[in-house]
Amino acid sequence: MASEKPKKTAQRKAAAPPVAATKRPSRAPRKKPAAAAAAPPPRPRPARVKTQADPSRAGLAAPEAKAQAAAATPQTGATLMNRILFIDLAERDRNRRAEIRVRIANLERIENTKARSGGLGPDLKKELDDLRLELADRDTTDDLYRGVAEQVSGKSWDVLAQSGKTDYVMRYGFMGSQYGVQPNELGVEEKEILAVCGLLLLDGLQGPGNLNFISKVTIARGEFEQNRALFMAAFNRFTTRHAVTLKSQIDKGYVDPEAPGFISGSASTSGAKGMKGQVPDADDLVYAVSANSLAAIVRRIRDEGISPNDPWLVSRMDNAFNLLTGMVEGAPPSALEIMLPDLEEAVDVEIQKENLQASQAIYFAYQLEEMRMFQVVDKIVDLFRGGLLPLGKGTVGDKLFKYFKTSTERITEAERRELYYRMFGAPGGNPSAGDPNRDFNELWLRFVSAVSSFARQISVERLLRNNVPMSVSQEQVRKAARDLGANLSRNGYGIAYFAATELQNTIINFRDILQDPDLRSAFGARDMWQVIDMVNVNYLGGAKNTHRFRTQSRAGAIIIRWISENIQRLANISGPVLSIDEISNPQMRISSGANPTLKPTDWDLVNACEQWLAVMGVQEQSVEHYSQSIEAPAMTSRPIDMPQAARDVLASVGVNLPV
Repeated sequence: MASEKPKKTAQRKAAAPPVAATKRPSRAPRKKPAAAAAAPPPRPRPARVKTQADPSRAGLAAPEAKAQAAAATPQTGATLMNRILFIDLAERDRNRRAEIRVRIANLERIENTKARSGGLGPDLKKELDDLRLELADRDTTDDLYRGVAEQVSGKSWDVLAQSGKTDYVMRYGFMGSQYGVQPNELGVEEKEILAVCGLLLLDGLQGPGNLNFISKVTIARGEFEQNRALFMAAFNRFTTRHAVTLKSQIDKGYVDPEAPGFISGSASTSGAKGMKGQVPDADDLVYAVSANSLAAIVRRIRDEGISPNDPWLVSRMDNAFNLLTGMVEGAPPSALEIMLPDLEEAVDVEIQKENLQASQAIYFAYQLEEMRMFQVVDKIVDLFRGGLLPLGKGTVGDKLFKYFKTSTERITEAERRELYYRMFGAPGGNPSAGDPNRDFNELWLRFVSAVSSFARQISVERLLRNNVPMSVSQEQVRKAARDLGANLSRNGYGIAYFAATELQNTIINFRDILQDPDLRSAFGARDMWQVIDMVNVNYLGGAKNTHRFRTQSRAGAIIIRWISENIQRLANISGPVLSIDEISNPQMRISSGANPTLKPTDWDLVNACEQWLAVMGVQEQSVEHYSQSIEAPAMTSRPIDMPQAARDVLASVGVNLPV
């Protein structure tokens, strides 16, 4: 206050009129009354805000209650705004950092054993130094976010990271506006980057490695501008909806463990336990939100033709959120993603992981076969060969010509049908080529129904707040999953692995051909699905339900992948199979920041089961019936060959078995 008086006096002097201009006669100063001269009138003080207990927070855990108390300002008692954490982008950064740590450990192991291994060469030493620098840097390691930030800002990531400004830089899932002791609102550029990242993840684009990355970003930015008002309403509605502690997100594997203290204080949890003054602290409350989910909500609202000025916009957004998180029926089917699993991993347990991964790719191909995708491409090649397509020199012509030349190297339709027949009991196979998998359909339906019923019971319990015993338990889900996994593993031996890799490459090639703009223009189609429909109708005897089969292909791939990734859960005799917290409160996580056909979560599994049942038109009474347990069919963990003596006996009576 003492420093303010001279300043105010100088201001008054500067504002006073010049003495020469006034020429007033001097007068004796008037004496002020004693009461007025005693002291100046008191300056009004801001009213102190008195905090009151929030009944909605009465059940907070100790760390969360402590975090809220610590967030209150000592001057006014008002609560500071929580930081906004984008968990899908934070998880992508965490996964990349985990990969870097593994690579560093491997290189350091080689260097530490150089007496035997010869140590690291110059290239590997440089790689080790670069990885250490990248890991020490707090900026996000996610290539997708970096690529989008470069396109939105018009600057390279190196320039953005070294400029000292945080407008376009993300750290551990927090945008630059969240770095202060008191976080600010998300900026316009930040919202655009987040919206574009969400749209790209929704479309299955994982990073700049895609050849069409820049064009995809441009399209996504156009979609953001076209629906800017809806995006802003979604940000306002959902970015402050789910308050959780930062530690809870670290424990669940969404955020890197080094996140606490990255703004001020120690940035390493290993050396910061018990330390004071970390910003953010592990016990701080944050708002968990997903850019992927925001984009999905806006798209659903837009597709329903809802205006940003709709008086019921908030309720419609909440309803879209509930649909997308699987809490009610009617969740939309996912778009087709051709990103099949890594088939190189194997675990030597009763249920072979590599056999299930092969089954995943073959099931994916089987559904596309039912759609006639293979026959459609063959017909397009025939039309191309006969000069009946208006295609000239171009990339699609190269692809079609290469496909025509390599026709003798591919698996034939009869061979594919035999594979589907042996693995899934699908009709059309040759009985002499092997026994069909007659148990697959029932085991599949029982597992899908058990998961769906279990998830719906959780939703009903949350609505009614009752302790009604569940008709479907965790053990019933475990048994159904174990039976299906053992069945797929049993029938996944032999040629299945090698056929899966071949089919995966074929499907990727089909996607590139059918999505080519020149080919779509030749058929007057908007997308690859319209091309398939037109060829089916005009040349192959009638239309197929492409929506159903592409939904089944993706949902089925997620279901099989979940079983292969959770073999240990199925092998345990105790403990939960499905996480109730993850199913009932997915915190706006659409696909955990990664493709669910590679790393599906429990919520991804539930959503896939609901989608599969919906497109198949399975009635509620059938779902309830198949969700109940039955005695598991007799099956072995691997094929059993018939002894040669038995083969000789059968051959003597004219029965020749396949070798």
